[in-house]
Amino acid sequence: MTGQNTEKQILTMVLLLLIAVGSLGAYTWYDNGRRTEAESEVLERDAERGAHVFARNCRVCHGNDGRGRESDSTLVGPALNTPTNTYAWRTGNQGQWDILRNRYEGTIRCGRNGTAMPPWATEEGGSLNSFQIDNLVTLITTNAGNGWEVAEHSAHEEDELSISNLKTGLTDARAQLDAGGWDGDVEAAAAAVAEAEASDGELSALRGALERAQAALEDAEDAEAAQAAADEAQAALDQLEREYTKFVLDVVAVRTGADEEIAGPARTRLAAAGGAALAVAEARAWLRAASGAADAESALASAEERFAADLPIDQPAAQVTAETCGQVHDWSDPGFRAAVDELAAWLSRTGPGGG
Repeated sequence: MTGQNTEKQILTMVLLLLIAVGSLGAYTWYDNGRRTEAESEVLERDAERGAHVFARNCRVCHGNDGRGRESDSTLVGPALNTPTNTYAWRTGNQGQWDILRNRYEGTIRCGRNGTAMPPWATEEGGSLNSFQIDNLVTLITTNAGNGWEVAEHSAHEEDELSISNLKTGLTDARAQLDAGGWDGDVEAAAAAVAEAEASDGELSALRGALERAQAALEDAEDAEAAQAAADEAQAALDQLEREYTKFVLDVVAVRTGADEEIAGPARTRLAAAGGAALAVAEARAWLRAASGAADAESALASAEERFAADLPIDQPAAQVTAETCGQVHDWSDPGFRAAVDELAAWLSRTGPGGG
């Protein structure tokens, strides 16, 4: 009888031990799953924040969807939205993921010397703090929660708002033309300015004096006196041009029906300006309004064209990064030198001021 009780006790203990081990395993499985789920949620939130940072700051070079030059040759930045950049994270290779994160963190923070990638960290003169940079790195190296789709959607929203603002600007520019009684012929307006300026004796005299003073600098025996004469002529011309700037604003105020509190004093100043000065101010006001409307129309057309092609409507700044904490390249390497020259040529063609 005692032996049977002992066997039952042993069996009960074994069963209890199995239940305990099973419970511990179930809890461990549940806890790991819960931790994994929490980590995924954190990564998704970080990637989503990174997507909005990307849409506001990075897509001009890397494209709305982060595919850079792979999606369109007019983009200067390389592709960031690639399977290669997320492979380490997707396969659970923590070491390679850490290496990739460090690489992108350093590139974003410091830029890359000899390329179009500028430094973005605030301590390097950029506009992004370490939290924003970390979110960007998460987006690039994980695409958690389909972050690139969020980036593209955010980019479209920003461009739609920009296009709306450009339309408003064009409407305002055309309204100013109509209110002033001008037309939008920029060439005719420029010709009117040239004709009016030629009739302004004071303006012509000051421009002539400056030209003579600058020419005299080349052959002057007394360089200091010649430079002083050129500086004096330039200062007098600058002062007259400042007065003309005020006259142009006065013409715009009077011609476009500004409030009498503004238009009244403007009429008084214009009446005292004299016929020649008034003619110049009128012509310049016309050119200003016509050019403004033409620029607004061109900017809107360009923006709508790029938006239709799913490209960022802004253009990258035409400059090459140098002298930052970014990676220093071997300038003596012919291959690297050729790549930099190609980049500089691309920037000169497509950036502001380029063809």
